[in-house]
Amino acid sequence: MDLEERLKFHGNERVKRIQEVRKRNKRKRRFWVSLLLLSFVVTSIHFLDQRGAFELFFDKRVYYENPAVFEEVLREDGQVSRESLVKTAMLLINHPYAQGAEAEVLGIPEGPVGSGGFVDWLFYNLTGHTLSSGSAEQGPLSTKIWAQSEPVMEHELPVGDLGFRSLPEGSKMNPMGVYLGEHQGEKVFIHAGGVSYGAEGLEEGRVVLSYNNSLKRNQEDLAGYKFSPSAPPTQFVYYRRPSVSFID
Repeated sequence: MDLEERLKFHGNERVKRIQEVRKRNKRKRRFWVSLLLLSFVVTSIHFLDQRGAFELFFDKRVYYENPAVFEEVLREDGQVSRESLVKTAMLLINHPYAQGAEAEVLGIPEGPVGSGGFVDWLFYNLTGHTLSSGSAEQGPLSTKIWAQSEPVMEHELPVGDLGFRSLPEGSKMNPMGVYLGEHQGEKVFIHAGGVSYGAEGLEEGRVVLSYNNSLKRNQEDLAGYKFSPSAPPTQFVYYRRPSVSFID
């Protein structure tokens, strides 16, 4: 083999080695890119699932799994059990909403309830009187209930305190709800919400349990019972304490 052929041979071997190295590097790059894409997809699915996105798009049924039924919890001493408050409040999950509707009745209302009407209904069934009663304020129930309560800070909230979206303003409706504690690390309020909380057959809105000031949607009560469709979060920023005596 002369010099020219030897150089040609060595040159070809060098090219082959370079090509093999490039192929290995290309396979490695493909592997890591695929792994990163898979991790991104898994993380995105988990993120969307935690926020109820799949339930929002694929499960349009209106249902609530809680098997509990109404039980009278009125006490002669007028005190309220926070446990009774939570259980009674959750009985109305997915109950229809109607703006301004009142329900001063013992037991499950036959008709829809408004935002303030739901709160009045709850405390009427716990104490025998509504929070709005006795208020000299004019306007919607939320304004009267505001006047019958005292301000508190968010970090001071116990079960049974109230949340409001805004300050009272004339005859303007002020969305409000009742604080039920924390669920999955988020503060939750039960409330009668309008059209943004609607569902099939409940287009005007319904009673739901929502995370407050969060990106997450909620689809279960504090006992772990599922309800559908999932509920968007609330935006309560003012907190009040009703004049109610709790025993625990």
